[in-house]
Amino acid sequence: MPAIPGRLVMRGLPRWVLVPALLGALFVVVPVAATVARVELAPGPDGSGGLWALLTSPAALDALGLSVRTALTATVACVVLGTPMALVLARTTFPGQRVARALVLLPLVLPPVVGGIALLHTFGRRGLVGRHLEVLGVEIAFTTTAVVLAQTFVALPFLVLSLEGALRSQDTRLEDVAATLGARPTTVLRRVTLPRVLPGLLSGAVLAFARALGEFGATITFAGALQGVTQTLPLEIYLQRSADPDTAVALSFLLVVVAVLITAAVHGPRLLGGPGARTARPRRGGPDAPASRPLADAVRGVRADASPGSGSSPAAPPAADPEPDAAPAALAVRAVVPERGLDVDLAVAPGEVVAVLGENGAGKSTLVQVVAGLVAPGTARGGRVVVGDDDVTRAAPRRRRVAWLSQRPLLFENLTVEDNVAFGLRARGVPRARARREARAALVRVGAASLASRRATDLSGGQAQRVAIARALATDPRVLLLDEPLASLDVGVAQHVRSVLHHAQRERPRTTLLVTHDLLDVLLLADRVVVLADGRVVEDGPIDEVLTRPRSRFAARLAGVNLLAGSVAHVAAPEPALVPAAPGAPGAPGDDERDDGAPDDEREVTVAVEGAAVRVRGTADEPLAVGDRAIAVFEPRAVAVHRTTPEGSPRNAYPVVVTSVEPHGPLLRVWARVAPPGSGDGPADPPTGVGHAAPHLAADLTPRSVAALRLAPGERVWFVVKAAEVRVYPR
Repeated sequence: MPAIPGRLVMRGLPRWVLVPALLGALFVVVPVAATVARVELAPGPDGSGGLWALLTSPAALDALGLSVRTALTATVACVVLGTPMALVLARTTFPGQRVARALVLLPLVLPPVVGGIALLHTFGRRGLVGRHLEVLGVEIAFTTTAVVLAQTFVALPFLVLSLEGALRSQDTRLEDVAATLGARPTTVLRRVTLPRVLPGLLSGAVLAFARALGEFGATITFAGALQGVTQTLPLEIYLQRSADPDTAVALSFLLVVVAVLITAAVHGPRLLGGPGARTARPRRGGPDAPASRPLADAVRGVRADASPGSGSSPAAPPAADPEPDAAPAALAVRAVVPERGLDVDLAVAPGEVVAVLGENGAGKSTLVQVVAGLVAPGTARGGRVVVGDDDVTRAAPRRRRVAWLSQRPLLFENLTVEDNVAFGLRARGVPRARARREARAALVRVGAASLASRRATDLSGGQAQRVAIARALATDPRVLLLDEPLASLDVGVAQHVRSVLHHAQRERPRTTLLVTHDLLDVLLLADRVVVLADGRVVEDGPIDEVLTRPRSRFAARLAGVNLLAGSVAHVAAPEPALVPAAPGAPGAPGDDERDDGAPDDEREVTVAVEGAAVRVRGTADEPLAVGDRAIAVFEPRAVAVHRTTPEGSPRNAYPVVVTSVEPHGPLLRVWARVAPPGSGDGPADPPTGVGHAAPHLAADLTPRSVAALRLAPGERVWFVVKAAEVRVYPR
């Protein structure tokens, strides 16, 4: 519900909660208002008193100056000590981490007086550390240094808590990208991590300053109340409470004003990254892509359409020929990550683009992270990564010379586009002028030269992804890792970025792993397809073979065909094709003779589907025996749908429950799962719904047929397919 200016809008809350909420607000505001009301702004009849005179008295000025100096010093100490503490708590894991965090935050719940006593027994003359310092002539207790230590002790958790929260809310993939671009950990911290959490750091510093400025209990216990030495503003207020109440009220009013200003600074709409701060968001858009062509046409000719010179969004030609470089490197990966169920052995030829396909959770991204070095060596036990002749299994990501491109562009928001592209070059030691020159050339090659001076937050989705491609390629990586780089883009924008990738690969071939769910990515960019399921390779081969003869369910769905896997239950003997004998030929009239031009090795095979009481009959060209593992493949257009039990005795007829109806070009694709035999027609009974393990089949129908059959999710119908339309292949 949108907010209406000047009116109270209840967002689903009962009205009675307003009463305790109002009481709580009054409980906080009224005492502060009562204190402010006691302030005497003007001098009395005798000329004494007045707010200004009380605030500028020598004792008040000494206390105020001391408080500001010590609070600022304590804040600096909090930043110097608290920033590494927050980084360790947010970015590392170690035994006892929860206990360590609890100890760091202990001063938040510890009474300040107890903290003062603890400091006294640590840094006092007879304290744990103080007695050793006294030998060196150093005394801390009851000095200005003691005030700073007391303020730091109580204020440090505020900065740690604020900064740790900011660090945990940030996407660590930006730091991973910086590492793969060649940046050292210190460079990543200085140029990526800290600039992104700067609002949280400033907010924590302001809160720490406020807490230090108002500290009382630990200070009076550990440092005492010596005017000009340890008597800070809160102590001055406490001492003046009995001697001069008007001065105590005036100084309290000063602290109230400071607290209000600090609260406004931390939670203000346009300061320190507050809730109302302006943050640019990437724009998305682009023209709709034309409808995809049939699979057979796509396999034969779609690569020709990927030229940057075709279509509505061409990539700009390179400004100059690229410098000669070493030949592409081969990639050999043995990825074993038991915690994620991954066990993959993969070899990629130099300059080859391998598309890695599979369902969500199959292990595709984990495989890419193993190659990039983003999975801890202790996690990837037994793994091995070899790039060219170099074994980089134990090498840090920055030393592997790989480039990683994910779904999001992951540009550094604190840098311009040109500096983003030059980041990897600068991290590898390239001089600034040369790095920027090469960055501009890389932007020209992807058609983004006009974006060089923009901030990363001012780019659309397609522009940002093109810049990310330029940044990845600018370092001339030996291996390019593309983890669904087009998944989050609109269709038209994805078409443009896909064209840029194709042009870059054609200009300078690079060994590439491409994780995708999109058939167009496979057809336009890949040379070979690898399909993962449950962390294992279940299919590996050329694109044409995988798409025309898929051996995994995922590849079948990607190719737009139905696939049933199982084992051969029956093989019929081949029947030779016969034709009538020619008149006058040897033999009796009417005798037939064999047509030697007809295939004699095609036979009917029955496959028992795994995990279901389903059999499918089709034809096979390759030798198969009973018990052999096999797959049956048929296209959705070959499936006929019946509302009632089909008449006659069709070879393949299955009762199914419709799960969804989706647009598929000019047709509608009806998805259904095979139901137990004899389950009847009509709507399915929800309590006895079909499980996810049942075979999932698709049928392509016209909208008129779908309407006539009244197909909707949950309806029970029959899927029928002729045996001649089913092809059976060995697995």
